[in-house]
Amino acid sequence: MNREGAPGKSPEEMYIQQKVRVLLMLRKMGSNLTASEEEFLRTYAGVVSTQLSQLPSHSIDQGAEDVVMAFSRSETEDRRQ
Repeated sequence: MNREGAPGKSPEEMYIQQKVRVLLMLRKMGSNLTASEEEFLRTYAGVVSTQLSQLPSHSIDQGAEDVVMAFSRSETEDRRQ
């Protein structure tokens, strides 16, 4: 998780945003989330909708490694903005 922070966001907000993003990527790659992870996503539905629009549009057929690499690239780009 990013510890550098972003302007205007508290460490807790950054944690929530990044956790949501990771859980959505895991789900997209076909992983089954636990009940507590699904509840976390329901609790932060507003963050989920924002993050869904920012996820790489690569299909699962590309393989998990390609999806993770695309996610890493988008995380790096987010930090630069």
